[in-house]
Amino acid sequence: MRTLTVKSGGGSSFSPGWHLVTINGANYGDFEGTQYIDTTFEEFPETFNMRIYAKHGNDGEEFAIGRLFRFANAGICEVSKSDDGESIVSIDDDAGQLIGKKVWIFMYKDGDYYRALNRVAPTEFENQLESFKDNDISYWKKNAEDYYIKFVKKNNTEESSSWGSEEEPNGEVKVGSWKDIENAVSEAQNDGIPS
Repeated sequence: MRTLTVKSGGGSSFSPGWHLVTINGANYGDFEGTQYIDTTFEEFPETFNMRIYAKHGNDGEEFAIGRLFRFANAGICEVSKSDDGESIVSIDDDAGQLIGKKVWIFMYKDGDYYRALNRVAPTEFENQLESFKDNDISYWKKNAEDYYIKFVKKNNTEESSSWGSEEEPNGEVKVGSWKDIENAVSEAQNDGIPS
């Protein structure tokens, strides 16, 4: 005898393009000496994540993970002005500060899997640092799309990466995580294939 659990409803909505999501999980990690943050979302299974690696500017200031906190309106503690009039913001960058926050993510198809681009756009909000309106959101979405076209899509064939295609012919949607990529790289290195 066999027992099956049949889920009701349509499940997650995997499709290329922009999705408004609520962050329900966030954890820091380290891959080969580079810090990253993984986030998961209420709207998608926990196997689907977005990974953002830390990046530092010429001044040594980290900006990639910081931008996630900024655009999620998370952890803003204090805002002050520098001598030249620029805003300086102190952020509590504990990963838990992101839980429950909303951002726009850009989803694209990479081979058989859907991925979240490592660039997000803000929602409409105002805090002690700044405010984001529709035109600001459009600007940051366009900025992310340009990054996708320039750096992500060009590294994939037209067949393996698109953001206008339908789901798989059999109706299934495959989800890959960064852990899958790390495992594939490790397996390739063990097999003597350069990464």
